[in-house]
Amino acid sequence: MRKKFCILIIELIICVAGKPQALHYPIQISAASLGAYSKNFTDVFSFTNNPAILPSQKKLAAGFYSERRFALKELSFHSLVATLPVKSDLFGLELNHFGFTDYNESKLGIAYGKKLGSLIDIGIQFDYNLFHIAGYKDVSVINGELGIVLHPSEKINIGMHIFNPFGGKINTKERLASIVCFGVGYEASEQVCIHAEIKKEENVPVYINAGLRYAFAKQFFAGIGIETSSASPYACAGFFWKNIRMDIGTAYHLQIGFTPSLRLLFEFANKEQGKRQPS
Repeated sequence: MRKKFCILIIELIICVAGKPQALHYPIQISAASLGAYSKNFTDVFSFTNNPAILPSQKKLAAGFYSERRFALKELSFHSLVATLPVKSDLFGLELNHFGFTDYNESKLGIAYGKKLGSLIDIGIQFDYNLFHIAGYKDVSVINGELGIVLHPSEKINIGMHIFNPFGGKINTKERLASIVCFGVGYEASEQVCIHAEIKKEENVPVYINAGLRYAFAKQFFAGIGIETSSASPYACAGFFWKNIRMDIGTAYHLQIGFTPSLRLLFEFANKEQGKRQPS
C-alpha cells in the first residue's frame, strides 16, 4: 500500500511541477490507437491518435474506454468518443477524465477530417483542457492538434501527428508539452496488421510504440505490443456481437504492475459498407 501511495505522490508532483506540463495518456490505448495507420483495423478511437484518420471512418460510431492505472483508483482514466459523418466530411468528439477528487484533468476535443484525393487525408483537432487541484483555482488551456495520413499503397499507410504545435499556456510558468509522432502500418492481409510509431515529447527521450493485430475469426481478434518509454508490454482481445464490440486489455510495468482496461464500441455502418476488421 505504501508503494502505491508513493507512486501516486510522484504522479502528482509531475503533474503540478513539470515544465512543460506532463501529459497523461491512457496506457492501454497504445494498443487501440495504432489503428490510425490501418484501413482494416481502424475504429472510433483511432482519431484520438491522429485526427486525419477520420475520413476512413465513414460511419456513425461511439465508444467508451476505462482503465485503472497500476490498479489504483486515484489514477483512473475514462474516455468517451464519437464520430459523426456529415456529407463528405467527418467530425470526431473526445471527452476524457483522469484522476480523483483532489486532483483531476479533463479534456474536451472536437476534431475534423477531410480526404484530399485517394492518397492523402488531413485532420485537425481543438482541445479544451481543465486542471483541478483541491484548494486551488481551476485552470484551463486550449490547444490544437494536426494530422496527416498518406496511403502510398493498399498495404501501407503512413502518417504524422503533431500535438500542441503552438504551445498552449496553463499559467506564466507552465504550458502543455508538445509531441510529434510518426507512424506506419503494414497490412500483410485483411487479418494481420503490423503497426509502429515513433514519438518525441518535450523533455522526454524518443520512444517507440509497436504492435501486431490478428483477426483470427470474423467475431474475434487479439493484439500484442510494447511501448519502449517504460518497456511496458501490452495485450488486448475483443469480440463482435452485431453492432457492438467489447475489448479487454492489460499493460504491465516491470516495477509497478498491471493496468487493466475495458473498451465498448458501438458502430452503425451503412448497409453498403462491408464489415470491417477490428482494431
